[in-house]
Amino acid sequence: MVKSPDRKGDDHGCAAACDVGQAAHDELERRYQTTRDATTRTRYQMVLLRAEGHPVVEVAHLTRCSPDTVRRVLKRYLGGGPDAVPHRPHLGQPPHYPPAWEAELVRVADCDPHEVGVDSALWTCRLLADYLAEVTGHRAGIETVRIALHRAGVVCKRPRWTLSPKAHAQPGWAKNA
Repeated sequence: MVKSPDRKGDDHGCAAACDVGQAAHDELERRYQTTRDATTRTRYQMVLLRAEGHPVVEVAHLTRCSPDTVRRVLKRYLGGGPDAVPHRPHLGQPPHYPPAWEAELVRVADCDPHEVGVDSALWTCRLLADYLAEVTGHRAGIETVRIALHRAGVVCKRPRWTLSPKAHAQPGWAKNA
């Protein structure tokens, strides 16, 4: 086992096990060249550099990552091959609301509140929470509504005051003629 100068212990077997064959090296090189994600590209670079014989500390310096990150990536590569190298996001806990509640939230978020009987010009998280509690029977807080909207890709921002879309929709508007 190879000793790391900045860490007592070993490199988790990365010294001998990162001797990849030519086919594996070519596959890593292909993935390194074709990936569009910068983090994934850096991770493939870590494995390639280590396979070329660079020490873990040097690989960390070259890729501007910590030696522990390099060791983790190498351990994942050794355990699962090139498919295990890309970063997988941690999704956290599953949502604590029913799928029907989320579907209704996404549906009404694009509607005008008056279309569903809510007396307001704009949706707020509080109004959405109250409406969904009435319709679905599931009571959720405004932060839960905000997070669910974010997960669904709905952007909440301040309204831009324009009358032009509504004016274009009216048949008697001067520029429609």
